[in-house]
Amino acid sequence: MNKVGSNEFYADFTALAKLKTSAKKDPEAALKKVAQEFESIFINMMLKNMRQSNEAIGSDLFSSNESKQYQEMLDSQMSQSLSKAGGMGIADALIRQFQGQGSVNTARPGSETAFLNQVATQDLARIQMLAKHASNDLISQAQVASKNEDIDLSKIIENLQLDLNSDQAPVSAQEVAFASPSEFIQSLWPYAQATAEKLGVNPKAILAQAALETGWGKYPIAKNDGTASYNLFGIKADARWQGERALVTTLEYEDGIAKKQVAPFRAYDSFSDSFNDYADFLSSSDRYKDALRAGDDVSTFAANLQQGGYATDPKYSEKIKGIAESDWFKSL
Repeated sequence: MNKVGSNEFYADFTALAKLKTSAKKDPEAALKKVAQEFESIFINMMLKNMRQSNEAIGSDLFSSNESKQYQEMLDSQMSQSLSKAGGMGIADALIRQFQGQGSVNTARPGSETAFLNQVATQDLARIQMLAKHASNDLISQAQVASKNEDIDLSKIIENLQLDLNSDQAPVSAQEVAFASPSEFIQSLWPYAQATAEKLGVNPKAILAQAALETGWGKYPIAKNDGTASYNLFGIKADARWQGERALVTTLEYEDGIAKKQVAPFRAYDSFSDSFNDYADFLSSSDRYKDALRAGDDVSTFAANLQQGGYATDPKYSEKIKGIAESDWFKSL
């Protein structure tokens, strides 16, 4: 199982998409591999959510003894249940689902490809949402179960399969919000690296700009219905944009004075789409050619980005540089 919080863990999620190529050569092996990777990623995120819940409970001065007992009970039941189920059984359940309860030879045509396409293209935010739902279910069961009872994983796995199959279900902006700068960096760093490679700039500059635009991911832009827009870079929807939009009240500076305005922003289907559009947005405009010549220099990139008119905030480039040089980025 991958270690929670490591860059390799998040890279493993990105690597799921690469398994689609090997599926043509050995569909059975690829099917098992992608299912196992999904379960590993899912469990890591789920346990992380549960630990955060435990920490929140443990910080309550009025229930410290209860929280310790609850944590011990939860850890014990979780270990027993995972052991008896052979993991959480998610990988096996997903494989059976796409094989019609049979082997690859008896699976319905195209099921392996359908599975790989569905799981490998799941965005990080969607996996986080599924893990959050399941961890909440587990915590609820642990709160009502006695120490001598096991947690029933069957219903949780069933709910997970329903969520996974509902790949068109909208995700709220709150569900894609990040709890801390470290979570924001760990989750989006692989995307920033891939985008930086395309543009030939420093990935820290890209991620620092996303952190500035979203308040470290705590304040994501929401569409009118409250669902996520996945817009990490504050790119507005002008006449060239043919996709969905999100109307947002924003601050714009005129002669150094901040004024509130309502403006349309681009909306995407995933964080990956946001990074890809950001790369296209910069590379397709002559205004940002000097920024893209900055190479590894974050300060020059940010200054030329502002000079090109990316934002009206007079301190925009200074803020990007400050974030990129903060302690949060030192480990990258």
